[in-house]
Amino acid sequence: MHDEDPQLVAAVARQLRATAVEVTTFDSTDSLLVALERARPNCLVAPLGPVGRALIETARSRGARLPVVFISDPVDVGGSVQAMKAGAADVLARPVDLDALLAAVMCGLALDAEWREALRRSAEASDRLEALTPREREVLGLVATGKGNRHIAAELGTSEKTVKVHRGRVMHKLQAKSVVDLVRLLAHAGLASV
Repeated sequence: MHDEDPQLVAAVARQLRATAVEVTTFDSTDSLLVALERARPNCLVAPLGPVGRALIETARSRGARLPVVFISDPVDVGGSVQAMKAGAADVLARPVDLDALLAAVMCGLALDAEWREALRRSAEASDRLEALTPREREVLGLVATGKGNRHIAAELGTSEKTVKVHRGRVMHKLQAKSVVDLVRLLAHAGLASV
């Protein structure tokens, strides 16, 4: 957490720690930016403004999503709208209600958990797909489109028995029990097809 108001920072840190949330506070923007280079936090609370929006852009440029809860001046409606469009988890106006801030941070933490789980599933799906041979990838792509073994065999110029063998290997390597599992795995890997 970073803000120009040390009393707000201390109060929010106390409140979050009381709910078993690990909190790190920063007394300057520079110290926050240095910390972001070393680790990716689960949620960030920061003042709205050029520095806050730069935090979102920095995270994006590194290929990471970062839930940020911004604290803004009540008159900065335009800045609040821009922050939400840039991907802020929430924007709260000063004076900040601690309960609302706690709720916003909890939502940010939940959002981060979703993003991390999606990244984990994507990496796992990509790893499984890497285990396939080129021919198995071809068979997977055709199976995922709903084609039967006979049609796949005709399209690949091979026998139906060979397609069944490849299909069985694909199912085994990808730990899939059905075509739905295969399609879901492709979706997690970010692929419409192979």
